[in-house]
Amino acid sequence: MQWVNAVMQGMLLGGLYALFAAGLSLIFGVMGLVNVAHGDLIVLFAYMGYFAAELLGIGPFVSLLCVVPVAAGLGYVLQRGVLNRTLGADLPPLLVTFACRSSFRMSC
Repeated sequence: MQWVNAVMQGMLLGGLYALFAAGLSLIFGVMGLVNVAHGDLIVLFAYMGYFAAELLGIGPFVSLLCVVPVAAGLGYVLQRGVLNRTLGADLPPLLVTFACRSSFRMSC
């Protein structure tokens, strides 16, 4: 039975890595910028969903109803407020996303 758990955990982790790669290739293909902070944002909102489920005593799928609008709002603000300003500027967007990534790592 332990090998079933290992196989399922491997498949789920591989699916998560595939989602990270699909998001990175989508934003690079559409906008032409490398956003290295999106993986950290995914993990941040996954923890938010977990803690929302634990602290509020609700199911994990119900906690998505709370976390997804917050994630979409923050993503919109980051895109409009930070990334769109760097597309035509001298500062490459890669440096901005590294800075976002470093600040998320420091806050944890």
